[in-house]
Amino acid sequence: MEENNIPRINNFDIIRLLAALQVVFRHSQHHFELEGIYAKIGTYFLNYFPGVPIFFCISGFLIFWSFDRNSEDIKKYFKNRFLRLFPALWFCFLITVGLLLYDAQSSTSLLQNSSFYIWIVGQISFFQFWTPDILRSWGTRTPNGSLWTIIVEIQFYILVPIIYFFRGKNNRNLIIYILFFLSLLGNIYIGRYGEETMIYKMGGVTILPYLYNFLMGVLAYIFWDKIKGWVTNKFLIWFSIYLLYIVVFGNYLGNNLNSYFIYNPFHLLTNVILSFVVLSAAFTSNSWSKKLLKGNDISYGIYIYHMLIINFLVQRNYIGSGMYMLYTYIAVIVISFLSWKFIEKPALNLKKKI
Repeated sequence: MEENNIPRINNFDIIRLLAALQVVFRHSQHHFELEGIYAKIGTYFLNYFPGVPIFFCISGFLIFWSFDRNSEDIKKYFKNRFLRLFPALWFCFLITVGLLLYDAQSSTSLLQNSSFYIWIVGQISFFQFWTPDILRSWGTRTPNGSLWTIIVEIQFYILVPIIYFFRGKNNRNLIIYILFFLSLLGNIYIGRYGEETMIYKMGGVTILPYLYNFLMGVLAYIFWDKIKGWVTNKFLIWFSIYLLYIVVFGNYLGNNLNSYFIYNPFHLLTNVILSFVVLSAAFTSNSWSKKLLKGNDISYGIYIYHMLIINFLVQRNYIGSGMYMLYTYIAVIVISFLSWKFIEKPALNLKKKI
């Protein structure tokens, strides 16, 4: 077990909430076809704080921390991960099916199609990214496009004990460095292919192109004693560094700084600096999350439910107005809060009983 004395009270919950809200904004702006000045300004600013890479970095830090505390009970580790992920995911699935049947021109033809049942199996297991042609006519052409990250997150869960095992053999981090380098190579390789290729589509739902981002969180946890002086109560410094980096290397010099895939060195550098921004935010004035959220962690709900609302509105051709983004935010916050109170929190409370 790492002896790094990480503060248990931190701001990770509020950072995940902001990251989830950023994802809602980007998806709303795109699918509602918003072109107004506020949408453009919001997009311009929020592009530099992408929700998914932030989630992956935080996951690396927190999941490795969680396993480090329970490394002798791997069954408990996977039970905890299951309880965090699947109860809300299955409830989201039920809502999705209800909306699909409600909007289907013929629910009978949908229920008689074998691909619909294959899709159901994928939704309740590990293949949420797959959408059959029979569902391509609803909303944005996929019932819940955000769920592609679920299979990636599950792969992270599986990999953590493997990394921990190999580290324990020689008490070295060589395995992490090798995986980090391979992930960078895989990211560059997959990114060189167009979106229509099978390599891009399948590689994009594996951990290969995103693992380096996750491992930045893992390494931050492992080397916490060495980096804590650089990040604790240093949020304003790192945030200012990041903004200066954006202004100079992005706006002034005209470089593309932000992408899931590494097409130039700046795409990697952006994620490295952003990771320090995230960590410094988590450990600056640590109690902000507790004060503002009061233990209510609705970020996961916002992430998994928001595309259902967007699809429901797009299906009715509600596009072109910022009001639809507002409706989406209100609806998803309400649904996510209810999900947290009646599904996610009770499920997490089972950790102590099983």
